[in-house]
Amino acid sequence: MKKLFTIALCALLAAVAAEAKTYYVNASRPNNNGNGLSAKTAKKTIQAAINLAGNGDTILVYPGTYAPIKTNNKKIALKSVKGAKKTKIVKSAKMQSDIALAKLGKTYTITYVSSGIPYSYSSGAMSKGKNSVLTGFLLDGMNRMAVTGGYYGISGGTAKACTVQRLSSAGTAAVNASLTACTLKANAGLVADTAVFNRCKVIGNKKYWRLVTDSRLCNCLVVGNRTSGALFARSVFLNCTIAQNLRQGYGSTGMVSEGSKYYNCILRDNISSWTEWTSIEVEGYWDEDGNWIEGKPATAGYYDEYGTYWEYQTATQQDYKEVQQSEIHNVDPGNRYSCTFKDNRNPKFANEAKGNYKLAKRSPCINKGKLTAAQKKQLGSLDLAGGKRVKGKAVDMGCYEY
Repeated sequence: MKKLFTIALCALLAAVAAEAKTYYVNASRPNNNGNGLSAKTAKKTIQAAINLAGNGDTILVYPGTYAPIKTNNKKIALKSVKGAKKTKIVKSAKMQSDIALAKLGKTYTITYVSSGIPYSYSSGAMSKGKNSVLTGFLLDGMNRMAVTGGYYGISGGTAKACTVQRLSSAGTAAVNASLTACTLKANAGLVADTAVFNRCKVIGNKKYWRLVTDSRLCNCLVVGNRTSGALFARSVFLNCTIAQNLRQGYGSTGMVSEGSKYYNCILRDNISSWTEWTSIEVEGYWDEDGNWIEGKPATAGYYDEYGTYWEYQTATQQDYKEVQQSEIHNVDPGNRYSCTFKDNRNPKFANEAKGNYKLAKRSPCINKGKLTAAQKKQLGSLDLAGGKRVKGKAVDMGCYEY
């Protein structure tokens, strides 16, 4: 009976797989009159093919420039034939607000709240609905502002080997999405909001407020970005190289990093108008004159001039500063911040002056990382260059393995 059930199940799965279709899209076609089931009868627009496709189907897209798309929560695969250099999805002048260049799945609504210092917001969790996969596209915001509200580059779903560029300050490059081997550059809005990046490059983006928030980045290169607020908020960085980033403006009212965590990362020559990268939790207490004193009080309290006994109010520097604490674990040399408790040796990149952040021979980052079992699974088997992630005794620090 069990054998018969297995045979029946295999036959059913084979029948389902056989029903999966491949649709074709070619911008050079005169219209959408073709059935899209062959290269000769291709659809002119990607959206026309999406409207026909069902769960499990594939859409192959030939080189050209295309309008923004939404997959209506279908579980489909969209692949460019020639890659991101030849296949573009471009923001048109007609796009108003809250529209994505590629809406690949369900997203959430951001709710902004005032939470003292710093100003922050709460947001929804990653979508677990039916999502599409987008591979090998250039998504270009064309530096066009939204008339009202904002718009997204990639919203929901999964993107691979894509480039997201030139979104205006009203936009977010990736929201509620998972990106692998993608490049995000020259954007003026948020780069990542509740997103997961693996083996991605975040280069030369300029944001009015935060750059990355509520996200997880693994094996990523984060270089040459600028913000006037915090660079990173409530995010986790695992084996990333973070260099030449600048926080400027707003005096000393914010931090470079708010409530984020860094594991096996290289922090190199990141500059700020306020030199603190992270707040370190230090015990302390308030004395009888209302002064903050670091360390533990010698006694539990004191008597005032009237003979009244008062207990010391103990707290931490974290509470005192009213900021969100960032944590740095196993971060390599190359830091120039007083609160990391790490040395300042040069990590020795291959050619930092020319933007080559691969590790050079005798780099102090080689074999110096530490991974928990959960982190090893999360990190994956490849580094940013696509090579084997762990070659020696231990993982190297940063996004590249020597």
